[in-house]
Amino acid sequence: MARHSEHDATAIYEVAENWRKTCLIGGKSLLWQDELIWSEQTLKEFKRHFTDNLDESQRSFEEKFKEQLEPAGLNVTKIACELVLVYFLFPSSVSGDRKRQLINLIASWKNVEPEDHNQILSKLDIGIGGPGLAYNMRRPFEIAFLGNVALELASMTAADREAILSDDVRFRDLLDKVEGEGGSTRQSRDILLHLLWPDKYERIASRTHKQLIAETFAEILEPGRVPDDLDHRIYDIRTKLQQLLPGQELDFYWSPLAECWYVSGEEDELNPLQGLSIKRQIVLYGPPGTGKTFEAQELADRLIRQGLLQAWGPKRYFQDVDRVNNLVRARNRRIQFHPGYSYEDLVRGLRLTDGGKTVYSDGILLRVISDIANDPPELKNVPFVLILDEMNRADLSKVLGECFSLLEDRDAVVQLAGQDETPREVSVPQKLHFVGSMNLIDQSLEQVDFALRRRFLWYFRGFDRERFLEISRYRWNELLKRERIKKDWERFGSEFEVLADRAELINAEIEKHPSLGGQYQIGHTYFCDVVYFIEKDLAIRPGRHFVLYSQKGQGRDRTVGALWKFSLKPLIEQYLSGIDSAERQAFLARVEEILTRGNAS
Repeated sequence: MARHSEHDATAIYEVAENWRKTCLIGGKSLLWQDELIWSEQTLKEFKRHFTDNLDESQRSFEEKFKEQLEPAGLNVTKIACELVLVYFLFPSSVSGDRKRQLINLIASWKNVEPEDHNQILSKLDIGIGGPGLAYNMRRPFEIAFLGNVALELASMTAADREAILSDDVRFRDLLDKVEGEGGSTRQSRDILLHLLWPDKYERIASRTHKQLIAETFAEILEPGRVPDDLDHRIYDIRTKLQQLLPGQELDFYWSPLAECWYVSGEEDELNPLQGLSIKRQIVLYGPPGTGKTFEAQELADRLIRQGLLQAWGPKRYFQDVDRVNNLVRARNRRIQFHPGYSYEDLVRGLRLTDGGKTVYSDGILLRVISDIANDPPELKNVPFVLILDEMNRADLSKVLGECFSLLEDRDAVVQLAGQDETPREVSVPQKLHFVGSMNLIDQSLEQVDFALRRRFLWYFRGFDRERFLEISRYRWNELLKRERIKKDWERFGSEFEVLADRAELINAEIEKHPSLGGQYQIGHTYFCDVVYFIEKDLAIRPGRHFVLYSQKGQGRDRTVGALWKFSLKPLIEQYLSGIDSAERQAFLARVEEILTRGNAS
């Protein structure tokens, strides 16, 4: 069973099934009962006004959508409402209030209201999963894809529609045909397969995630019996895992499966785990407060687990969980760089013994290399990870010395400097991986040595809306468990989305400022502190209906105001310490206005 079971999502699957029967097969509306709006004519009109007229300007989705639909008929606006509703069925990262607000706003452009007799809109409080920031950023293209799929079906006979919508393989082929015509991957393709066939297709909105899962658990499938189709492969993997882990409720985003492959954060064309397998050295770089150190630790954990899974096979891996966890901890070392960190600390240097004798002592790199040399055969191909935290705070070329060239040429051997009786030679093992982190405000990328750059793959990490909401929700629920907060997150989730909107606007202002730029973005972890301000405020005033913003969007003094006063304002003042006082104060006032009132006027 691939159905989402973290909470009861039955209502979402019921809406999806209703959409299949009522709209895609029957041509009738979900929100305006018995109205025949899902017709070929209406969908063609929607395509002409919206899909074929996509606006990629920087204006908001709402502004552009309204302008595109303005010349179209009433039924086009109604079908737009329902396409947006279907688009919102999957995401759990958007609150029900926000989903309903947008659908009602679209309806209001033609002075109508949804006649939701089946109370479908109330079921949008629940979601299936987090499709990531890209799903939101590509909203127009995802909605256009949904419209094209519906149009393709509407152009068929009722019998053909019903036949295709009763056969997951035929429906998948149709989705792939429509996606191929657009020329780009659409997450809605994978979302629709899960919504309509939740027992066959995983709740995974990312093709990259599916590929990673298939690669990670490839060993569990019998050679010569591996399906060509990616979704069928994952179905077979799930079946095998259920046999290995009987009685457990399995989900690829939950423990114990998630630890083997999943790393949180935005997708890249080449994700960091893949980057490590290719180059063995990567750097996570960007402004502070963006979770780079946490992600580095997470990457190290996942890489080592993948190595153990491949070396031992799934059966032994899942049966010896305690040993797996111990090995993961033992094969992951972290170095915190600082300006005083030296070659002697990392590689080796002379040390004075208790007896007053001067001897060479190995630094952490040589000790790790020695540990790897002593690995038993069962760990022969299992990675070891060295995390270089804030690596640009030291001169890495100088700190590494002769070993610097070995990052690029793992088969080479170098002789270390020193007066040893027998010259000391060293090479860097193939299975030793390096994950660096780097704050751009400490040193810009332009100042990084070109020789250092080419030895690493580089991954930028900026403000991440999804991570902000995820961390804030996690902190809230931790306080809820300890009864320091007594109200559920769902009551206030939409206010956090407003704060996320305003955080993005603030960072856009920072990027535009001539003395700042993208490297001075304010990381999402700075904004997460607001959860603790809310905790203190609710302790004094437990009856609050709004914790961040009033109904009119005004930021509350004890939460949003405190976030500004004690966290954001001091940081921005430090960033702008070298510019004219009047200009600095004007910029601070503009940013405060965005945060607390939602505009920069």
